[in-house]
Amino acid sequence: MRPLALSLPLHVERPFRPWVYTVSHRTLVLRSHGRTDPGHGTSEFETSVDVVFVDVLAMNTRAYYRELFIADLGDLTEVDGFPEIPERIRHRYAYLTVSDGTHDGFVVCGNLNVDESGELGLRWASHARR
Repeated sequence: MRPLALSLPLHVERPFRPWVYTVSHRTLVLRSHGRTDPGHGTSEFETSVDVVFVDVLAMNTRAYYRELFIADLGDLTEVDGFPEIPERIRHRYAYLTVSDGTHDGFVVCGNLNVDESGELGLRWASHARR
């Protein structure tokens, strides 16, 4: 598996939703809205946090996570054959479980970043609108 930009497992105790996916850049952003986001003035959190998956090949995510757990997907049975990745390049991708502790999904990606300012998600959303 490819080494990621941050260490796993990752646990963030705040709600997240898929916010944007750009096909052309194969990027998925899960966002936890803060009060600074329009329409989210009642959020218990001041600022937004984005979890950005880069070079996404496959995913199975939920519409809402009450908190977010991301870890290495030890058993690849769930994703086996879902993304058709040639054996010679499998080492370039991370196979990650994405969960809220009750419901599990997965993301197969090249890298993962967490932006505690919420700026990365805004940039990707502007790319998606073009």
